[in-house]
Amino acid sequence: MSSTLVLLTALLLASTICQALPDLHKQMSPEQLQSVFHVDTHDAVPHYELVQLLHHENHNYNHQRRRRSIGERAKVNAAPPPHHVKKDLSKNAYYSELKHEAMSSGGNHLFGPEVSAIKSHNVSFSAFGQHLNLSLRATQGLFKGAPHQLRMWTVGSEPNATHGLDLQEIAHEEHHRNDVGEVFQDEKNMAAILMRRHMETGDLIMEGSIGHDLVIKPLPHELSPNPEESHHIIYKREASAAEDQLSDFAFMEPDDLLASEKLERLQRRQRRSRRSAPSSPDFEDLNDEDEGALETEPQVSESRTRSRRQAPYIIYPEVLVIVDYDGYRLHGGDNLQVKRYFISFWNGVDLRYRLLKGPRIRISIAGIIISRGRDATPYLERNRVGRDAIDSAAALTDMGKYLFRERRLPVYDIAVAITKLDMCRRTSAYGECNRGTAGFAYVGGACVVNKRLEKVNSVAIIEDTGGFSGIIVAAHEVGHLLGAVHDGSPPPSYLGGPGAQRCRWEDGYIMSDLRHTERGFRWSACTVQSFHHFLNGDTATCLHNAPHEDSALGRSLPGTLLSLDAQCRRDRGTYACFKDERVCAQLFCFDAQTGYCVAYRPAAEGSACGNGYHCLDGRCTPLPSNIIPDYGHNYRLVYNG
Repeated sequence: MSSTLVLLTALLLASTICQALPDLHKQMSPEQLQSVFHVDTHDAVPHYELVQLLHHENHNYNHQRRRRSIGERAKVNAAPPPHHVKKDLSKNAYYSELKHEAMSSGGNHLFGPEVSAIKSHNVSFSAFGQHLNLSLRATQGLFKGAPHQLRMWTVGSEPNATHGLDLQEIAHEEHHRNDVGEVFQDEKNMAAILMRRHMETGDLIMEGSIGHDLVIKPLPHELSPNPEESHHIIYKREASAAEDQLSDFAFMEPDDLLASEKLERLQRRQRRSRRSAPSSPDFEDLNDEDEGALETEPQVSESRTRSRRQAPYIIYPEVLVIVDYDGYRLHGGDNLQVKRYFISFWNGVDLRYRLLKGPRIRISIAGIIISRGRDATPYLERNRVGRDAIDSAAALTDMGKYLFRERRLPVYDIAVAITKLDMCRRTSAYGECNRGTAGFAYVGGACVVNKRLEKVNSVAIIEDTGGFSGIIVAAHEVGHLLGAVHDGSPPPSYLGGPGAQRCRWEDGYIMSDLRHTERGFRWSACTVQSFHHFLNGDTATCLHNAPHEDSALGRSLPGTLLSLDAQCRRDRGTYACFKDERVCAQLFCFDAQTGYCVAYRPAAEGSACGNGYHCLDGRCTPLPSNIIPDYGHNYRLVYNG
C-alpha cells in the first residue's frame, strides 16, 4: 500500500471521528451521563469540550511529549471550536507510537511512577478558548492515611435498629488505592484534582474542579476515539447552579433560659459601656427583632479571650459528610463514585480555606455516610416541601436533634448533610417556602451543643446538584459555623467580635452571595477578623486538636486517673454534661459564662463511658482484661492494642 493511500485513509478516519464527536454525549448510557455530567437525559448535558491532557514530567517519555505538543498547540488554538464539542486528534498517532516504543523497550516504565509517589505535577490543555497550565501539588491533611482508607458508612432504614437506622461501616478492602487516586491542588488556578492512573492505558486521568466554573472528568474509555489513549471532558457549570443562590444561616438559641435572662442584663450593661468607644462593634444598631433573637450569651472581650486561650497555628475542622439518598443516586448508586466525588468536592472546599494566611484552616474529612434510602435521613424527609424541596431551617433543627441522640458516629467537629433536593426558607410558620437557598448553618455553631433543646449546633445542610456546584456554598456555610456572618452584617451578640459591617455585601467575597468575579474565591478582611475572634474564643476549642490523633499505646491511659468531671474542672472549672458513650467523640463541659455545653476535645483515653466501658481510640468499648491494680485510684487501665 502506497504512503499516499495510507495518508488518505488516516485523513478519512480522522474526519469521520471528528464528525461523530459533536454527538459524543448522545452515545452515552444513562449511567455514563450520570457519571460524567450528573444529568439524567442527553438534552440536559451542558456545553463541553473533549481534550487530551499534556503531562510534563521529568523523564524522557513525557519530555518527548512536551516538545511535540508545543508545536501542535498553535494548531489547536488557531482553530475555532466547531460545534458542541472540540477535540484535537493530531496527537493520537504520535502518542500511540510512543507507547508502542515503550512496550517494545521493556514496558515496565510505561505507566510511570505510582500516583501516590507524585508530589508535584504539571499538566496543560486548551479548552473554551483558553490555554491552562496547572501546577499541581499533593494535598496534605485532608484525611488520615491514603484516600482509599477514608472511612465510609452506609445507613438505611431498619425498624429494629437504634433510632430505626442500620449504620454499617464499609470495609477498607472494598476500594484499592489505585481505584480512588490521590488529591492535588493548584492555588493559582484554583484547581482541586483527584488523579489516578487508568488501569488499561496507564495514562494519568483526572477529575475535579478548575477555577470558577470548569469541571474536568475522564471520558469513559469505551467512548474514546482511540482505545490506546485516555481523553477528558471539560465542561462549564451552569451559572444558575453555582451562583445566585441565597446562602442562609440561623442564630443559636439560649441553652438555659434562666441563665440567658441574667446574661441579657449583663450584655446590655456591656453594650452601654462600649457605646462611647469608637472602635467597638455597632451593637446598638441592631433592631429590636434582632436583639430578641441574638441575646443568648455574654460577650467576651477579645483581649480576655486571647489571654485565656490562644488558638493553635493551624485549625483542622473535622467534617462528617452525610450524603442523602438523592445524592447517592446522583452518583450512580456506586460507593466508589461517591468516594471519588466527595474527596474532590472537599478538596475544593479546603482549597478556598488555604487562601487564608492567618488563621490557617485546613479541612479534614472525618468520614462519609451514604444514605441507602430516603428514610436514612429522617430530618430531611420529614421536612419535605412538595416533591423536590425541603424546609431548610426545620431540617437543620431536626438534624441537630438527631445527631444529639446518635452515638455510633466517628469523632467530628462539624456535620454537613449534602442533598440534591431544592432548599427553601419559610417566611412564617405556615407561609410559603421561598426557594433560592443553597445552604443553611448556625453562626458560630462549631463545637456547640444545646443541652436544654437536646440539639447539636455544629451542623449545616448544603445543596449540590453534581458538577461540584456546592463547593463555594459549602465553604460559605462552614464559614458561618466558624463564626463569620455575611459581609455587611453585624455580629451575633452571643459571639461579639468585629462583625462584617465594614465590608460591603456588593463586593462579592465568599461570605456574600454576589460572587460574580474572582473575589468570589476569596475572603473579605471582615471575615478573616471574624475567624480570628471565633477561633480564639472558648467555644471553638474542639477545633484545636490535631485531626485523627492516634492514642499512645502500651502505657497507663490518662482517663483512668481523672474522672470526666475532673477533666472538665481542669478545662473550664465546671462539670461534664454527659457521661455516656458520646464523651469518647467529644467531651462536653458546661460553660458557666454562656450556659452552653461546649466541647473542647474528646475525653482522655481510658475515660469511663458507661458501666464497665472505657474510651479507646474514640470508641466506647468493654473494659479490657489487662488492668493493673493502682491502689491510689482503684485501678489503672493499660491498653496494648
